[in-house]
Amino acid sequence: MLFLELAALCIVAVYIVSWTLGQSEPGHFLARLVLISAASWIAEESCILLYNFYSYSPAFGLFVGHVPVLVIVVWPVIIHSAWDLASQLLCLSRRLVPLAAAAIVCTDASLIEPVAVNAGLWSWNEPGIFSVPPIGILGWAYFSFFCIFLLEPGSRPNAMNQRHLLVPVLPVIGTHLLLLGTWWGALRWVNIPVDPTLAAGAVWALSVLSVYAILRHRMGVHVERKTLLLRLPAALLFFALLLSKAGGSTLLVVYAAAFVPPYLTLIAQQHCGGWGPC
Repeated sequence: MLFLELAALCIVAVYIVSWTLGQSEPGHFLARLVLISAASWIAEESCILLYNFYSYSPAFGLFVGHVPVLVIVVWPVIIHSAWDLASQLLCLSRRLVPLAAAAIVCTDASLIEPVAVNAGLWSWNEPGIFSVPPIGILGWAYFSFFCIFLLEPGSRPNAMNQRHLLVPVLPVIGTHLLLLGTWWGALRWVNIPVDPTLAAGAVWALSVLSVYAILRHRMGVHVERKTLLLRLPAALLFFALLLSKAGGSTLLVVYAAAFVPPYLTLIAQQHCGGWGPC
């Protein structure tokens, strides 16, 4: 656990330094991360206390309440990375950026959650995809959407405004409302384990469709290489965690492998688009 925590902190530090060095006003960038971090703790702590759906391993080093400090630190980087990628993929349709970023975070969570649960970093009290209920994955997307919805206006040039001060409040309330609505409106009534073979097959089908969409629309041309490379260390860390803890879960490895082709396709298109902005 200590190695994992140190590696994750190094990845966070590299991301923050890389972005801070490229900002004319790094204080605004860091302030956004702090606001997201505060909101993430409030959201997670309240979810754990109110719903008792999941709990973190006591092997984590430091906790604030029921949430490991590492998780609080990592959350802003996950959201900002997805926001950055979505902004470039949709550079001509910025109104859709919060929704696209939430979809990217949902995709990240679809990989991170099963791998982390398999490794014993946290556990859920409800069944689902590789022991992860779909509501847990959707929660990531809900929270990210509200954060980016507030932060997106006026994000270029860097500027703080009154909307940003709502980040520790609105995403928490909005996430709870959507979680309750989704759970009692749908998922509560189909709360069953998802067959691992079906889950792996479905995610591979989505992966193939994503590759087709990337190739058809040449999405990689609009993405900065830096944005893709900054997402790589975290992905490698989780795949290393998966391989070291997979045991007999071959289907989980097959499931996780489906997340690789879209990323490699975006990378392959970089010779057309390089480092420039949209």
